[in-house]
Amino acid sequence: IGKLYNIASDVQGLSQQMDEAEARVSQAEGWAKEATEALCTCLEQQRKLQIKVLDLESRSRRNNMRVFGVPEGQEGDSVMQFIEKFLRSQLQLPEDFNFKIQHAHRALASKPLPGASPRAVIVNFLEFSTKEMILREVWNKGRIQVGTAFIHFDHDYAPEIVKRRREYNGIKKILKDKGIHFQTPFTYMRIHWETGVLTYSSAQEAYKELKRRGFQVEEPVIADEGNSTESRLRELLG
Repeated sequence: IGKLYNIASDVQGLSQQMDEAEARVSQAEGWAKEATEALCTCLEQQRKLQIKVLDLESRSRRNNMRVFGVPEGQEGDSVMQFIEKFLRSQLQLPEDFNFKIQHAHRALASKPLPGASPRAVIVNFLEFSTKEMILREVWNKGRIQVGTAFIHFDHDYAPEIVKRRREYNGIKKILKDKGIHFQTPFTYMRIHWETGVLTYSSAQEAYKELKRRGFQVEEPVIADEGNSTESRLRELLG
């Protein structure tokens, strides 16, 4: 009888310990859920703030133009004077045309070693319309050279925008090889198919369309850790 009493006492003790353990597990699960929800909220707020910051940065660059390929030192003592003279020599503009360039400078990076790609030249115009007109003119002209160097012009995109645009590189190569006309305004891609023009909001969306049409194209690498982390956390929440 004594042994049975001891066994019953042990079982009762174990049962009590199990109840306490289950209570602690339940408490920990509740805390984990609350912590995950709080983290998701923080990530969402961070994403919204990043969007606002990106919008502000893009607006601050709105009147800027980037010039790629100008050999280092070619600008002499004044980048602004060099750019004005260069554009006048390349474009059919009135002699009295006022570029209204506020300032121009090389990208803020260390001077490259000999043989490396030169730093871009950033040109800031007083008026957005002037920048847009200049870009249209140089793009319509096509190939522009300084000596043996080919010069390219583009908007001055924020680094985050440049990263998103780079995601289209593999898709653009396929389209060029197939002779299919396309455009990449901002972070979108507009493809001129034989059946009509379609616009895609992401490289992933454009990739899926090309795969659906039978093109052999590699899936773009999408670097967006914040959204993927938030998605995984929300999946855990159910």
